[in-house]
Amino acid sequence: MGSIQTVLGPAEADSLGHSQIHEHLFVRHTPMADKNPALRMEEEELSLAELKDYRRAGGAFLADAQPVAAGRDALVLERLSRESGVAIMASTGYHLLGFYPESCWVHALDEEGLYRLYRGELEEGMLPWSADPARRPEEVTGVRAGLVKAAIPAEGAVGRYETLLRAAARAAAACGVPLMLHTEKGAHAPEAVRLCFGLGVPPEKLVVCHVDRQAADFAPHEAVARLGVYLDYDTVGRFKYHSDGEEAALLRHMADKGWGDRLLLALDTTAQRLAAYGGEIGLTYILETFLPLLAGAGFTPEERERFTVRNCRRLFAG
Repeated sequence: MGSIQTVLGPAEADSLGHSQIHEHLFVRHTPMADKNPALRMEEEELSLAELKDYRRAGGAFLADAQPVAAGRDALVLERLSRESGVAIMASTGYHLLGFYPESCWVHALDEEGLYRLYRGELEEGMLPWSADPARRPEEVTGVRAGLVKAAIPAEGAVGRYETLLRAAARAAAACGVPLMLHTEKGAHAPEAVRLCFGLGVPPEKLVVCHVDRQAADFAPHEAVARLGVYLDYDTVGRFKYHSDGEEAALLRHMADKGWGDRLLLALDTTAQRLAAYGGEIGLTYILETFLPLLAGAGFTPEERERFTVRNCRRLFAG
């Protein structure tokens, strides 16, 4: 198995242990934080404390899903990885448009400009965070992204979102890295996935997020899984959506249907859900609470390792 790109440089995929594919570790202020303060996580010491707890609990790898110009700080992620001992992968790409100020320079880029931006962050280095959203930084950092984040709203990849998704898919395909697709409970995910396929992203390099924000109806999950892509189940411990028992029942159903090798786990953390920030749980929750729950529900050690180690290795380097 090959290497993957972390914020500290290449790492052998075989060296990765417990992995969580979709987290947010440190986020500068964005317009979304004005509406929801839980989306503001810019206390470096608190983020480091959270990562150190994760490492002590057995955590080895995390993918940070905050993309360029949407509150991501590449140099902070580099320091957090070095000081915690946790391998961190950063994202390029884009989020929902509400994360960007109206004055943000990203809005002026066409598809080709977005493509060059995303590909440059994967191949050369990520742009640093800037306090002035209207000014594109001139110099890049020495820290490279390892995956591409994309997002579609409930209405799907229409309008500006189609342009953004096309650029993101092209960059992921050109660089051979995964594309992680934010959805609203999986709405319009199959259409967006097929668009990405048409632009060269293979099924084994595409991850669909947040379908498990509803766990009662299995049909949307099966529709996405039939496309051969990965499903990121990142609503563990998010009780406003459903219980962990319902999440476990969903995992059981999907694994029994033959899709166990396409399931990934994460928490999609916010300040409200990080213990160091005073939140309800912490990055250790899957390790210390959810995996024991799965064991009690009859999931074998091999199945639990598949969801948290082997599937992630295969996604990035398989």
